[in-house]
Order: sequence, then C-alpha cells, then structure tokens
Amino acid sequence: MDEESALKFFIKLVYERSRINLNENKYQLIKARIGKRMLKLGFERIEDYATWLQKNGDESEIENVINVLTTNYTLFLREEDHFKFLVNEALPKFAQKKERVFNIWSAACATGEEPYSLVFYLNEYYPISAGWSWHILASDISTKALATASRGIYPEEKVESLPQNWLRKYFQKGFGPAEGYYRVKPEWLNRVEFRQINLIENLRVQQVFHVIFCRNVMIYFDRDTQVHVVNQLLEKLCDGGYFIVGHAESLTGFITGLKCIKPSIYCKE
Repeated sequence: MDEESALKFFIKLVYERSRINLNENKYQLIKARIGKRMLKLGFERIEDYATWLQKNGDESEIENVINVLTTNYTLFLREEDHFKFLVNEALPKFAQKKERVFNIWSAACATGEEPYSLVFYLNEYYPISAGWSWHILASDISTKALATASRGIYPEEKVESLPQNWLRKYFQKGFGPAEGYYRVKPEWLNRVEFRQINLIENLRVQQVFHVIFCRNVMIYFDRDTQVHVVNQLLEKLCDGGYFIVGHAESLTGFITGLKCIKPSIYCKE
C-alpha cells in the first residue's frame, strides 16, 4: 500500500461510518490529524498504519480515527445571528401560544461551544428564574469531542469572543495549574444533555424539538446523505419548528416540507 492508497482507505472508512465525504483536497488535513495517532502507536508511515488497521480491525482504534477526522472547528457565538433569531423571532412564536418549555437540539455540537452559547442566550432572554424552562440536547459522532464538551473547560483564546460580563456570569476562571483556562459553571453545564448520535443511523431520540441546529456539517455530506439526515431530523421537529444550517449551506430545492424564511433558516410547514 502506498501513501495515496492509505489516504483513500481513511476517506472510505470515514464515509462508511459517518457519510462525511473527505475528498482529495483534505489529504493534508488527514495526514496532520492521523499523525497524532501514528505517533502514539509508533508508526512512522501512514501506509503502515492503514495496513495495520485493515488487518487488525480494532474497533476502538477505528473509533479513534473517526474521532480525529470528524471533529470540526467551532467557537462560541459562531454565526451569532442564529442565536439572535432564536430568542427574538423563533421562541416568541411559541411563547405566544403559552408554551413555557422549549426543546432545542444542537445536532453537531463538536466540542460544545454551540450548545453553551445556546444556554447563555436562553438564560439572558428566557431565564429559568422567570418561570421559563428549556432542554438542550447536544450530540455529535465524536466521543472525543463530546468528552471535551461535557467537561466545559476551554483555553482563554476560545472564550475571547464572549462579552466580559458573560465570562464572569457563566464561567469560573482558572488559577494555579488551571491558569489560562475557563470552566463553565456547574449550574449551566448541567443545562445540556450530551449524547453520542450518528445522524446517518436511526435516531434514538424521543423528544420533539422546537428548533434544531445542524450547522456546518451538511457541507461534508453528499446529496443523498443530506436528504436522509434532514428527513430524519425533521421527524423530530415540531410543526412550525425551525431548522437552522450553516451560512455556507443550503437545503433549497431538494428538501420538501421546509420553507426558507431567510438564508440558512428554515421552518417546517
């Protein structure tokens, strides 16, 4: 096996497990991320690692590969207009119907910045102390990303996008060995339910949601997978609920039952 064959093996493996389509343009990304696993296991060449993985078939190591190759970049308050839409337009529609409990799903939460951003916005506009209640489900395929998310500990550069008063309100600042890190306070950490969910498989989710965030993941799927994933998620979205994708993504023209009300924001008809 040569290097290109090894890279294609990892692309095929990731696609089969997650339907995330890493093409040849991602070769450098794959080598950079796989390199950390190779170093830990003592492999110098990616083709040797791929050959070993093919022959060994170690499921736990395959999961490690999926973890490192499917964790996407994210940050707090990314595409902040979506959070503003949530509290200023989406939830008021349900509040007018006397609903006081909101279910929201962050369906590709990565390392947790998105669901915690939801917590902060919801508490600012729909505080628990005022009688509102909300449940946030945050899911991802990567167990490694979910472990980071559930800890809620971030380096200082990760939280720089947040207002200073929010840092004081929602985080504990690290001192001594934890200098340079911030931890989400337990009362807000516990407002999020983290679960590993592969969106291409049957969704073992009982709740029905008012809003589903599935941002910046569709771009990695082919069209058939996009249709499959969105249709599955729509079964968990209430009538009149909102489906939000990333700014670089669009569902217009190939998903029925959704009305585009503004770029990247759809309403279930």
